[in-house]
Amino acid sequence: MKPTRTLLALAVVLVTCAGIGNAATTPNKHRPDISGTWERTPDDWFGENPDDPVHPGGPMDLKAPYAAEYAALKKKQAAANEAGTPLATTSSRCLPEGMPTLMAALFPIQIIHDDQDVIVLGEYLQQVRRIRLNQAMPPKEKLDPLYQGHSRGHWEGDTLVVETQRVRTDVRFYDVPHGPDMKITERIRLRGPDRLEDQVLIEDPQVLATPYRFTFEYKRSSYAIQEYVCENNQIVIDSEGKASLSLE
Repeated sequence: MKPTRTLLALAVVLVTCAGIGNAATTPNKHRPDISGTWERTPDDWFGENPDDPVHPGGPMDLKAPYAAEYAALKKKQAAANEAGTPLATTSSRCLPEGMPTLMAALFPIQIIHDDQDVIVLGEYLQQVRRIRLNQAMPPKEKLDPLYQGHSRGHWEGDTLVVETQRVRTDVRFYDVPHGPDMKITERIRLRGPDRLEDQVLIEDPQVLATPYRFTFEYKRSSYAIQEYVCENNQIVIDSEGKASLSLE
């Protein structure tokens, strides 16, 4: 018996649906492979002092009173450093760097990805950032604040576009605070087999007078990410926030 037009049409629909299902579960072989270990470049990206790195996009356009508070903090830090009693930092407190400082790669980062997620591993404190692909960002009120925030991404050609929201407000970006509505948009792409760039836009209506733009650049590395546990028992932080080593 010859197949009827109805059976032929049904066969076409089934084949088409199977193709769509396979496309959703089969990795895109033409998508750039950004996996691997990456280090910031150039080697002197931090400026004159690696413990006080320069802002990657130049000075941030801060609103009042944040501009004055930031200037006062930098003055206080300089005086404390001169006295040999530096103020406590995120590092001395053994706290995660959070976003977007994790992507600054003060320590090497490793990227692992498939069709569902992009995972960024930070060596320092074994930090983990999860970028969910092709998922809508949930309503802000349903997102708990996190050090790395909540990230959703999708591919636009050879570029991974990522939006991050709800970073904890006690997280600082090179000592600059942010508000609860800060949004970070990234455009990540390969610039060559061993070069990666992350174009970053920070929008924060509470703290920033204008959006802040900059680009992180990375070079591929053969370095293997190691376990990094913060053993901080020798650091003492006094009531003024000054850190010192305990010799006991």
